[in-house]
Amino acid sequence: SALLGFSLAGSIHQHGIRQSHNQRREVLLAQNLLKPAQKTTSGDTSMGTTFYGEPTLIQPSEYNTTVTQASTAVQTLTHPVTNAPESPTAISSPAPVQPPPIYVDKPAAPAQPPPLADLAPAAIPPAKSAMKPLTSPPIKTLNSPWCMTYSPYTASGNCKSSSAIASDVASIAAKGFSSIRIYSTDCSGLPIIAAAALIHNLNLVLGVYIPPDGIPAARPQLQDIIDWASSSSSSSPPNTTNPSWQAIEMIVIGNEALFNNHCSVPSLAAFMAEARSVFRAAGYTGPITTAEPLDVFIQHKSTLCPVSDVAAANVHPFFNPHISAHQAGSFVASQLKLLQEVCPGKKKEAWILETGWPSRGSPNGRAVPGRWEQRVAVEGIARGAAGRRSAFFGFVDDEWKEEGEWGVERSFGCGGLFAG
Repeated sequence: SALLGFSLAGSIHQHGIRQSHNQRREVLLAQNLLKPAQKTTSGDTSMGTTFYGEPTLIQPSEYNTTVTQASTAVQTLTHPVTNAPESPTAISSPAPVQPPPIYVDKPAAPAQPPPLADLAPAAIPPAKSAMKPLTSPPIKTLNSPWCMTYSPYTASGNCKSSSAIASDVASIAAKGFSSIRIYSTDCSGLPIIAAAALIHNLNLVLGVYIPPDGIPAARPQLQDIIDWASSSSSSSPPNTTNPSWQAIEMIVIGNEALFNNHCSVPSLAAFMAEARSVFRAAGYTGPITTAEPLDVFIQHKSTLCPVSDVAAANVHPFFNPHISAHQAGSFVASQLKLLQEVCPGKKKEAWILETGWPSRGSPNGRAVPGRWEQRVAVEGIARGAAGRRSAFFGFVDDEWKEEGEWGVERSFGCGGLFAG
């Protein structure tokens, strides 16, 4: 409703902002979850954890350097140093140029970084985006990409006009995506965004945002969704299935609500069960789930799995300091594999509800932001095993957000990389 959009706008606009990783370290320390990176070996693969306690599947031959070595390895991805001078010299970066979009008609051999043993960490200046220009055309996968995330806000944080939203949704459809993910019902998200999505045959991944005020402030969004679906069904032929409910691929209750301490684990599980009951009574029979970082979902799997129809998580390789842009595709695929095995008993379908790479900001170890790095990472994810089960984050840069710890939170927009 319009009243809901007005009253929740200030909090709902925060849905994509990650907590400072300094704050996250404090939370993990308090929960005794923050430990140095470690590995346990089983067969030909190893299970490890990142610096922030995130689980990751690694090969025995990978990541055999310290975090210090890893953080410097990416600095010479295109300029290997075998005989480094004693004093560092500055590496000048090329002037930023808009990278050409990518066609993925044929699998391409992934670029490989130089052997870590050949690097001289002490002699390398701070990491910068210095990758050579790529010449391939726009990203266009053989099988259409699954989903693009979308937030209907201007750079100042206000709601976009209905014509601007309609144009954005049409562009997402033209790029070959089959679904669009929205985070809440504000900015007339359902009447405008969903209506445009239905025109272009896009499926809907609908969100119920849980603001800092908690679940009571989120509950009215359930009725917003039901009201929209009910009004849309009034034009349907008698005795037919409501096309609005059919167009909803899944409903996501909360986006990193636990990670941001917007609610407790028991209250989120109870709200998900409540939402399922309300939506089933209204005629929706599709999946209900939530979206958290993978380590949070794993930590609380005993509570979240029973109330999740599918296993879902947000996976951002940039926030793992061991992962370079070249490794983003294989990393996201490994996290999807872990997600598929999280819930005990019958294997649940698994979906990545956010993934991507920033185009500007400061390095996080081997993870270096930049235009070319973003293109390499997004292409790797799109072509990789997780491409058809990943929602790319996001359509355009979110200039209304805070920059965050590495100055990257505004710069994940990747819609322009896809052909269409």
